[in-house]
Amino acid sequence: MALAVHSGAELGKIIMWVAAFAFFVVVALTWVPDWIAPQGEQGAPEVGRTVKMIK
Repeated sequence: MALAVHSGAELGKIIMWVAAFAFFVVVALTWVPDWIAPQGEQGAPEVGRTVKMIK
């Protein structure tokens, strides 16, 4: 049984892939940098803990 029997189904797949890619980009640009190098303590300059450990 073919899943994509209508051309609209193919368009739906393309829209799903574009939405998934956009979601991936948003997550990669917002949360991932904070997971890699979280903000320092209160009053400290805006450097992450990773940078502080390297220094």
